[in-house]
Amino acid sequence: MVKNIFFMLATPLMLISGIPQIIKLLKTKNSQGISVAMYLITWLAVFIMLVKSLTIKDNSLILCNGISMIMLTINITLILKYKK
Repeated sequence: MVKNIFFMLATPLMLISGIPQIIKLLKTKNSQGISVAMYLITWLAVFIMLVKSLTIKDNSLILCNGISMIMLTINITLILKYKK
């Protein structure tokens, strides 16, 4: 029971983790000092996890990884857009 609750916390945390960076990028319009490589590697890792979750047909993982990829893509796009 406690184990399930613990793992259920991971999904919302993963989904909200990129929001502060998106907000900061939109407010400051400055991505200096942010590593694009880190975001690209993270995107690739989440993509691999999404493929795995699709093969095992785990809807909660598909949703979590899919939304995470969208958030990472937004971050990467904003970082590249505001790179000076």
